[in-house]
Amino acid sequence: MANQELLSNEMPNGQRRVVFAVTAIFLLCLALYWVDFHVSAFADNKENPVELRQHAGIFKAVLENLIAGSIAAILLALTFKWIVALVDPKDRVIEISPNNITSRLLRNARKTRNYVFIGNTATFVSAAVLPVLSDAVRTTGIPRSVTLILIDPIDKETLQSYSEFRLRAMQTVSKVADQDLARWVPPITTPKGESSEEISAKVLAAIYLGAFASLQSGMDISVHLRKSFTPFRADMTNSEVVLTQESSSESAVAFSSEGHFYGWYHKEADAQRMQATKIDIAGERERLRQLGLMHPTSPKEEIKKSIVALANHFDHLKELAINQNVIDLTTKNVSRPTHAYQS
Repeated sequence: MANQELLSNEMPNGQRRVVFAVTAIFLLCLALYWVDFHVSAFADNKENPVELRQHAGIFKAVLENLIAGSIAAILLALTFKWIVALVDPKDRVIEISPNNITSRLLRNARKTRNYVFIGNTATFVSAAVLPVLSDAVRTTGIPRSVTLILIDPIDKETLQSYSEFRLRAMQTVSKVADQDLARWVPPITTPKGESSEEISAKVLAAIYLGAFASLQSGMDISVHLRKSFTPFRADMTNSEVVLTQESSSESAVAFSSEGHFYGWYHKEADAQRMQATKIDIAGERERLRQLGLMHPTSPKEEIKKSIVALANHFDHLKELAINQNVIDLTTKNVSRPTHAYQS
């Protein structure tokens, strides 16, 4: 039944609009029935001319077809999702508009017990998804398993390649007017790409927030750092996998968990984990508690000390602990959360 919630709905999905549509058609059926009743009485009255009674009979049949059609239309509309779910091919591809991507990802996160992310810096995941998962654990008492497969923040070649890719993605503008024809169009400002240190700071911030969320809620979180980047980000939950791009103006696509494509991406995640360096936050939970990681709303100096302590705790991240610029940028990313991360 959970599959039904993933189907696109051609009918208005707002409760008020649904009630209005049903009410309007119901009133229309009543009006048509009232007219049909009087037309029937006219057609059955043998005192009326035969020709008029014949025309009335035809009009009566039209009215009855309209009534039946209206009732059938509203029933079909209300049961649309269930009908599509019944004949669903499972391997369908659903397009998600840019404006609906965030709400869909957060909705999936609230309902899942396993969350796997294949991406690069996990900026959105650490700022928005992890808090939602943390809240779900506190309110339901059911633990969540989270796997983040990210770019390696100390691999210089990968960071440089990803930075260049990001810059190209930022420069790509869809539907740009032809400047030879539209000469009033101002020149496009060349965007500035992210430096390797800025990318490293985003990844380190994601690791820190993952560790903090794990200590607060008891979520099992592991981070895997690979020496490559991906142009697509995959958010996998128990219901579906959603593929998004670096561009915020591009649509996403989703694959149902009941289809073959879903299994393909889980195989991809398993392969990525085997080739990556693991930062086992769940396995180090007790030792991480001793570090006393500071709340993201704490003073920046205290957060900075916690970040340095966390980086020094994992051998793979020690190189970042001595890079003051990376630590400062990480502190900036951590200290402006979009969620309270309440304990």
